[in-house]
Amino acid sequence: MTTPDLPHLVDRWAEGFARSRQVAYARYGDVIEVEVDGGGRRLELVLTEPGRELLGATAARAASAPDVWVTAFSLGRSEHPAPEGMRMRLDGEVLMSRALVVDGPASDGVDLEVHGKRLQAVVRAGDEVAASGWVTVLGEHAIVDRVGTTPAHRRRGHASRVMGALEHWACENGARTGLLAASPEGQALYASLGWDVTARMTTWCGRSEAQDTP
Repeated sequence: MTTPDLPHLVDRWAEGFARSRQVAYARYGDVIEVEVDGGGRRLELVLTEPGRELLGATAARAASAPDVWVTAFSLGRSEHPAPEGMRMRLDGEVLMSRALVVDGPASDGVDLEVHGKRLQAVVRAGDEVAASGWVTVLGEHAIVDRVGTTPAHRRRGHASRVMGALEHWACENGARTGLLAASPEGQALYASLGWDVTARMTTWCGRSEAQDTP
């Protein structure tokens, strides 16, 4: 089995994530900065298999800011110890990938909204949005983002239909490899659709003064 080029895949994922959400990102040496400004974080600092020195230096920038997150990607299963001044924010997320092929017609009953190299796929139940998701195509890579089903419409196959539409469109637009960050809750769905775990993700955030006060 070929070892994946993890730095390249993380670069593709970070750029696709930023483009999907229309936010700024940049690389500074070994650190990718994404100005998320949502979901409890203002800035996310992304690292790939960081050594102790790089992880410590990056964490020092975020230690006093709870809205700055540091995410480390790793091929191995060994856990990174929490950097000084940081607390665990997310654990158990993974980067998943899949070879994309057009193996059938596009999913029926899925509304497609094209925005240049981005696509939003939406499944509706009457006037309600039952499920939706986004994909961004960057050359041969497609980055899937924000796939979700509303609580009242879960366990009806809507997310699978969204994924099928996203993958089909991405493949028709030149993508050959799909990438996505999966929460623990979403991993079973993606695995059932042929996605494989490529890397482990661990995320910390800075501690505020209030959190440090006994």
